[in-house]
Amino acid sequence: MFEARIKKQLGSDGAHPFNMDVDIKGGGGITVLFGSSGAGKTSVLRAVAGILTPDQGRISLGGRIYFDSSTGTCLPIQERRIGYVFQNHLLFPHFTVEHNILYGIRDHSRATARQRVRELLSMLGIGKTARRYPRDLSGGEQQRVALARALASDPSIMLLDEPLSAVDVATRSRLLEEISVIQERSGIPFLYVTHNHSEAVRLGDAMYVLDEGRIVQTGTPLEIFNSPRSAPVARVVGTENIFVGNIIEHRIDDGTTVVDIGACRVQVSYCDLPAGGRITVGIRSEDIILSRECLTQTSARNVLKGIVRRIILETDKAELVVSCGVDFKVSITPATIRILDLKVGTEIYMLIKARAVHLLA
Repeated sequence: MFEARIKKQLGSDGAHPFNMDVDIKGGGGITVLFGSSGAGKTSVLRAVAGILTPDQGRISLGGRIYFDSSTGTCLPIQERRIGYVFQNHLLFPHFTVEHNILYGIRDHSRATARQRVRELLSMLGIGKTARRYPRDLSGGEQQRVALARALASDPSIMLLDEPLSAVDVATRSRLLEEISVIQERSGIPFLYVTHNHSEAVRLGDAMYVLDEGRIVQTGTPLEIFNSPRSAPVARVVGTENIFVGNIIEHRIDDGTTVVDIGACRVQVSYCDLPAGGRITVGIRSEDIILSRECLTQTSARNVLKGIVRRIILETDKAELVVSCGVDFKVSITPATIRILDLKVGTEIYMLIKARAVHLLA
């Protein structure tokens, strides 16, 4: 079991110090630290690695204590047996791939070390790159070398800081599968930092959401993405539509509660909060279905008529702003724009299931 209780004030010389206060526990799988830039994710890894010394707390793996402020224990970096994969690889440019990986191996004979390198090169599918230099490698190959070098030291825990942010989508998909396999084979805990939803869902056995140096929700990635419990979590995990409203009534037979969010009303899954109370709800942009017709024979409890106010086109997706008195962000494919012949000013119906409207507070 890996545990890290970390309290640290950062930037204390400025007007607005950053106070980190986290409590993380991980088993033998992959624990994801999720959050936007500046949330404190990398600082957690740096504290575990020994690069950053907490003001208070305790960091341990199994029965081995890395840091304990109550006893004055603080193991130096070289004694922690930690594999660290950085976002920008940090390979030695003047070393070949083989020598980059050899650098991570300690206390082995030359023959044993080279055998270990061959095993890692084979496992990560980069055997043909052994004599190349980092400048001659693709981004995916460089990241595989960085993984191999981190694993070469037979670490007790692996720390990965947004390791796939610089690779293309196809390479990322392959590397995600490889990282999962590597973790299963090694049996050691992985602490994985990302702000990418698909990486978190594909890899994470457990996830901690960080916001401004605090843990704001824990659970499995799917649990958190599907049911954020507060407005800060909803914003971090990408729930683009957040509204504050009043509970109008409970429809017990329908299993729904009606909430007035200003210019319109939405039905949510039944909650036992009193009528008249204030409530915050969130709806992910991709959970909204569009139709040019008012559909009545549908499982969606919410059918809202609106007008397209803005269209933002990207390569693989499109984002609309649809107004029905309040503005909704709607995520669709570019093909949907063409099929529904959507333009600014088009009248449209939004279909939203009651279960897609999350109670946040």
